[in-house]
Amino acid sequence: MAKSLQSLRHWLAEALEFTLGKPSYSKHLPPPIGPQPYSHKPQKVHY
Repeated sequence: MAKSLQSLRHWLAEALEFTLGKPSYSKHLPPPIGPQPYSHKPQKVHY
């Protein structure tokens, strides 16, 4: 019984984390809006 209650607690914690998200986790942040600086450096490719 104690193991099932602990697994239920773990499941609820994961569900809340998925729903609310971690503020420190950058993947939950919205994409930047507006013009972004060009950061890709093109390389010359010789054929």
